[in-house]
Amino acid sequence: MLHFVHCLRWVFAGLVASLLAAGGALGQSAVGFGDWQLHLPTNRANAVADAGNRVYVATDDAFLLFDKELKSIRLLSRRDGLHEVGVRTVAYDSLTQSVLVVYRNGNLDLLRPDGSIHNLTDILRKQLPGEKVINSVYFNARRAYLSGSFGLVVVDMNRLEVRDTYTNIGPGGEAVRVFATTVLHDSLYAATSHGLLRGRLTDNLVDYHSWRTDAGGSARPGEPYRTLATQDEQVYAGVNNIGLHRFTGKEWVPLGPLAGHEYRQLTPSAAGLLVVSNVGVALLDRNGQARSYTHALIQNPQAISRARDGVLYIADNGNGLLAVTPDGQQVNSYVTNAPASVRAFSILTEPNGRVTVFSGGYGDRYLQAEIYDGFYEYADGRWQSTTPQTLPDLAQYPRPKDLTRGVRTPDGTLYIGSYGNGLLEWKGPGRFRLFNPVSNQPNPLLSVIADPNYTRITDVALDADGNVWVVNRHEAPNTSGLFLYQPATQQWTTIPYFSGAENLDRIAIDDNGYAWLTEARKNGRGLVVYDRKTQARRLFTKEDGGLPALELYDVVKDRAGDIWVATISGVVVYNDPSQVFLPGSPGLRKPLVRRGDGSGYDLLFTEVVKTIAVDGGNRKWFGTDNGLWLFNADGDEALQHFTTANSPLPSNRIVDVAVNDKTGEVFVATEAGLVSFRGSATVTEGAPSCARVFPNPVRRNFTGQVGISGLANNAVVKITDVAGQLVYQTRASGGTVVWNLQDYNGRRVQSGVYLVLSSDADGQNGCISKVAVVEK
Repeated sequence: MLHFVHCLRWVFAGLVASLLAAGGALGQSAVGFGDWQLHLPTNRANAVADAGNRVYVATDDAFLLFDKELKSIRLLSRRDGLHEVGVRTVAYDSLTQSVLVVYRNGNLDLLRPDGSIHNLTDILRKQLPGEKVINSVYFNARRAYLSGSFGLVVVDMNRLEVRDTYTNIGPGGEAVRVFATTVLHDSLYAATSHGLLRGRLTDNLVDYHSWRTDAGGSARPGEPYRTLATQDEQVYAGVNNIGLHRFTGKEWVPLGPLAGHEYRQLTPSAAGLLVVSNVGVALLDRNGQARSYTHALIQNPQAISRARDGVLYIADNGNGLLAVTPDGQQVNSYVTNAPASVRAFSILTEPNGRVTVFSGGYGDRYLQAEIYDGFYEYADGRWQSTTPQTLPDLAQYPRPKDLTRGVRTPDGTLYIGSYGNGLLEWKGPGRFRLFNPVSNQPNPLLSVIADPNYTRITDVALDADGNVWVVNRHEAPNTSGLFLYQPATQQWTTIPYFSGAENLDRIAIDDNGYAWLTEARKNGRGLVVYDRKTQARRLFTKEDGGLPALELYDVVKDRAGDIWVATISGVVVYNDPSQVFLPGSPGLRKPLVRRGDGSGYDLLFTEVVKTIAVDGGNRKWFGTDNGLWLFNADGDEALQHFTTANSPLPSNRIVDVAVNDKTGEVFVATEAGLVSFRGSATVTEGAPSCARVFPNPVRRNFTGQVGISGLANNAVVKITDVAGQLVYQTRASGGTVVWNLQDYNGRRVQSGVYLVLSSDADGQNGCISKVAVVEK
């Protein structure tokens, strides 16, 4: 091999130039190895802050930055330096040129003009009764006034510290909820649960005696005082379902325009007072005339900001960030391509790289969720959603509820379980069949009751013969709930009844054709393995079989053919399932963690493990109620543990995990939405190509990882310089290897061209890939 390298040394004289011209076109994913991508919808916007050439938007599901010049959106997360997830509101202080980000738990991030992010945890750490909800932010004289469910907090934007807290400022010292504030001259005004209050900034506002309620601003039933603003040296308040009021200096007087609305935000601007309400957006000019902005995209506005060039930026809880031209004639919506909803119950990945997410599902104790959000397919970097909104015609899409899990047959047909409406055969809009007790008979599917809307399919699986296994939980005594459907012949087969077959949940088919089935966590007895050919059965329980608990969440087959089971008390595995029916064969085994976090104990024995995924290197990804774990193939070494504290995960409660074998991306469904992590393990189908290097060329100061994919699966990999000097050696995870540009001694390599030499375990399928390392 070294002789070969020396003979070809002259070939690489122009290699760097050619790689620079090729750029990163060979990369197979939008993100680098070890990086995250957020697949969160951005259409449900609630707050907006104009910060010059940028606009920050808080939505129900994500926090984003809009670049005015590029007209592009970027989702922000912990990878950008943020300290929390779940943004409630955002505001911009023009004097300090800082952005204040308020999280749902009361934590605060201050984004400074120098790019630094300062975290303020005072509210988060403070012991307060009830929720710590910040309703709005108002800036005055380099101070931020935060209106909350517990009162008022004043933040010094220069010193980056909490200056004051006003809580019991209501009549008689009662605690008040504050919804909005504003300042005019020397007075601070507050819209509270006890009416419209005001106090002099020079007084001791901690003392409730310093606050007063003026005529017309006293408390009313239903807490109608939610909005305040100062416009043209006058203070305005919106009184829900009544109208706008202006303060005269002695009392609050009603105004005629825009009366009877529910006011969401009052925003001062150079053009006049901007009013956001349940009926839309309007401008109240200096003459008291109201102008409404009407457009089909302005459906559910929540907040507004006016830029210096007159463009209105609206946070719409339906159409995302809207930009309205100064004349009001043109409205553009800016949202990211993402699944239609954050709801995700399960994920299906395919060898061709396509990912399908099913919105689900059913509760932990098998109650129907009544969710009609459909499913979302990801291919070639784009999401396409199939929902009642995208296909409202029942002739195009039947709108089954509570989609659980699915499989795709080689001809591209999806078979999707519905926890209520049976089995959906989906070939595309208008080309479908729904199997249940009242449609597409004959079929053996059963409903819990006479109503066919309770035909509960919990899982489906595809075997080597192309049969679709269907798990139909119905709990009718002595009646099977396990069926096979043969798409080629359109024939149904009922698996003969065995004890527990009416109360099944999950299924996995092993390399022997055996079905591994979990009994439902409600009234279940454990794990059943069934051989269709011989009708042999075996039941694994706590007492007889090695289960740590009877509450089982997932069962999967790994790349070695072993069966892994996720439980409420950790994970167990059955090695060599071909032996499962032999007399004296062992029970399930609890892997003992020997290295990494949790070493010395059974695998995740204290965790509620909801889901298991296997990557191209046969490593195990475990989704728990405490984040996402990666273990080695045997489950005895913890490699990584991701939580909301160290990653962009939107929630620690993991619902499902699946690995895209083509790209190595690990798709993670959480209770708060979907994200993906670019893992370092892929599966090479067919002969190795040795052609995909990303990024390539790479700067010497690059802090990420270079990935070389398309190698022989689990190949031995050597990295050398062009002179044949060995720099690094490792083994691929599946068909991919990653390199951090360091040699054996942890030193950064010099600029130049490096060869990646690989072959499989038998020394066959060798190939050479090239990486160009260049200076800045």
